[in-house]
Amino acid sequence: MRTTTTYHHGDLPTALLAAVGEIVEEKGAANVSLREAARRAGVSHSAPAHHFGDKDGLIAAYCHQGFDLMAERMQQALGEIDGDASSPEMISAIGRAYVQFAADNPTHFDVMFRSGLEAVDEAAHDDLERAGAMTMLEGLVGQLVASGVIEQDEAEVIAALLWSQVHGLASLWVDGAIAKMFPDMTLDRLLDAAFGPSQLAFHTAVEPVFGAGTS
Repeated sequence: MRTTTTYHHGDLPTALLAAVGEIVEEKGAANVSLREAARRAGVSHSAPAHHFGDKDGLIAAYCHQGFDLMAERMQQALGEIDGDASSPEMISAIGRAYVQFAADNPTHFDVMFRSGLEAVDEAAHDDLERAGAMTMLEGLVGQLVASGVIEQDEAEVIAALLWSQVHGLASLWVDGAIAKMFPDMTLDRLLDAAFGPSQLAFHTAVEPVFGAGTS
């Protein structure tokens, strides 16, 4: 269990969002409240409303923060690979970053994708575009089209398949399902197999549709 957030003057929004993460971890996103977030941040119960308006605004802000953090992680991953890397290698890099983000930030991941809260639905959809996660994937799939690996009319389905595989892996890891079924499996081993030199995540999505032409 995390320790209660300590508020530092001038950084109240960040302290309140950290408090949201504590509540989500302990009680679930449905149990977030302005009063509880204020208590954990050590401020008056009216303070969160000044910054976020209401509970929905607070939860949406936590969702926004998560997408920003995920986009930063994915951009960093692209920046760390060779400038001459192929599109599949770049797709694997952002896929690995996506899963690693979920593993490192399970409360953000839950709120962003799995909370089922109305306050999150619109924010999450907008942030997928605004924060650049889908833009990155669509751009890289577009490069596959340009290089003749796939056809233009199949670009959307390939993007959907790739996202589904990466998101499914992230969800299964965060849920603990992989650890339960494969207790000796480490995240590093899984990520190396899926997104390392063999690029299994990419090829298992694309090759069943387009065959050996993707190699």
